[in-house]
Amino acid sequence: MQMINFYCKKCKCKTGVSVLPTGNADTPVLPNTMIKCHTCKRVMTFKNFSEGKIVAEMDKDGRFFI
Repeated sequence: MQMINFYCKKCKCKTGVSVLPTGNADTPVLPNTMIKCHTCKRVMTFKNFSEGKIVAEMDKDGRFFI
């Protein structure tokens, strides 16, 4: 499995948070976690994000924009 890196959807900068997938599509990813973008100061919260949803929506380089 490839490491998933999280990026800010607004400014396209890396947030510094990464997750190694477990392979179970129903596993919640960072539930109730807040991440602040250091560039644009946007605050993002992970609500109802499962590993299957993130893997399906990430690009080929392992980037997921939130």
